[in-house]
Amino acid sequence: MLVALVLGTAVLGGTLVYAQAGKVTTTYRTAVVTYGTITQSIGMAGNLTPTTEADLNFASAGTVQTVYVQVGQSVGAGTPLGTLDSNLLSAQLSQAQATLASAQAKLAQDRAGPTSAQTLTSAQNSVNAALVSMTNAQTSLADTQAINAQSVAAAQAAVTAAQGPVNADLALVAQDNVTLAGDQATMTTACAGGPSPACTTATAAVATDNTKLTTDQGTLAHDQAILDASKLALAAATAKAQQSNDQAAASLASMQQQYSAARSSLASLQTSATPQTIQMDNAQIQIDQINVDSLQRQVDNSTLTAPIPGIVSQVNVKPGQATSSGGAAATSAFVIFTPGSYQLTGTVSDSQVNLIAVGQTVEVTPAGSTQAVQGKITSIAPAAVVSSGVATFGVTAQLTDTSNSIRPGVSASATIVINQVVHVLTVPTSAVHTTGAGSTVQVLENGVPRIVSVQTGASDPTRIQITSGLQLNQVVVIAVVTSSVPSSNGTSVLGGGGGARGGGGGGAVRGGGGG
Repeated sequence: MLVALVLGTAVLGGTLVYAQAGKVTTTYRTAVVTYGTITQSIGMAGNLTPTTEADLNFASAGTVQTVYVQVGQSVGAGTPLGTLDSNLLSAQLSQAQATLASAQAKLAQDRAGPTSAQTLTSAQNSVNAALVSMTNAQTSLADTQAINAQSVAAAQAAVTAAQGPVNADLALVAQDNVTLAGDQATMTTACAGGPSPACTTATAAVATDNTKLTTDQGTLAHDQAILDASKLALAAATAKAQQSNDQAAASLASMQQQYSAARSSLASLQTSATPQTIQMDNAQIQIDQINVDSLQRQVDNSTLTAPIPGIVSQVNVKPGQATSSGGAAATSAFVIFTPGSYQLTGTVSDSQVNLIAVGQTVEVTPAGSTQAVQGKITSIAPAAVVSSGVATFGVTAQLTDTSNSIRPGVSASATIVINQVVHVLTVPTSAVHTTGAGSTVQVLENGVPRIVSVQTGASDPTRIQITSGLQLNQVVVIAVVTSSVPSSNGTSVLGGGGGARGGGGGGAVRGGGGG
């Protein structure tokens, strides 16, 4: 009996099948050598921040009088943002100017030499008048402080009185919740077997509990509103009292300075001035002039303006609030950013940092977006930050594509392109087998795989560059699958895939009987 062998091939979407009835079937998954682009990249995550942002504080300490802007408002350069109460600063400036004028007058008197008795009498009268003014200022300060203390105490008493009902309401609501929870548990048990008198009673109790809880919560909200209003009134009274006390104290300090200056002027008239006295007078004038100039700048800067055009992203002050000066403030009074220009700052590991360079391309995808935005690496931290033994380096990328739809602070992922080769021969990475002896691929020729040595270049997660060893359009094996094909009555069967035109569907059958 002669048994015929039938051998065939079927090409189905990159799969070649070779079969012999009753034998092991070998299936090759293949790919064609093609030109392609290999992109190697490193991932990074961070938050987008504006490249141009101004964190602003008042130049001097004081009390905020007016806030002109709100969050989200667009402003131009020079737009007023807020103003400090300048009354105290103005009083201090007037005092400093009076002190400077007194020092200048003393210098003129010392240079003129001894004066007449009439002039001495006039100087003594000035001393007496200054003493009266200083005494009146002391009395005024004491009276102001007493009145303000009474106002603050009354506001505090109102807060204390409003706190009592709120505490009682909170306790009552808490007890309502406990009672409701207990009755709900009882209702669940009573109604588990269906409608019953016990179930009806328990359901009514829960309804009553809910009604009482709602009523008590309404009472709590009402009493809480009264407490909140009392607290606001206390804050306003405290701020007003402090401002009034400061003004009275500044007035007293000014009177004390004028009294001291008048006494000094009288003393200088009573004695002949020496060259050392003239020198000291000039030094004092210089000191007083510096003080005047400093206070004048503070008065001029009591209104804070926007240094750049943009959008207000933070307003952290309100009228009546006391502020610190300049860098002493922990939080900026105002923050303004210019939209349309953003940067992303993230970190990479110590094993990746040497692969990154300034100027490399970055694709940044903001959270909630499916469209990547192009950017460039602009800076790499020179030293690592080590946390729990892990070293990371900060990397900053500036977006080259601008968009006003991006919101500051939004999280984003970035892909840093560290290498890219274009129009090179490529194959799937699974086609290349690398050992200590080098890299090889299997080239399928006439249905038979042949091992070929290759040189490789760049690679990404799916494809690898072939620099030598292969040619365009060659077929390489990426996987081999084997299976058994059963035979019956000596019949040899070649199975085709089902489907693609010309791809085989059907097969060849040859009888195995005598012939």
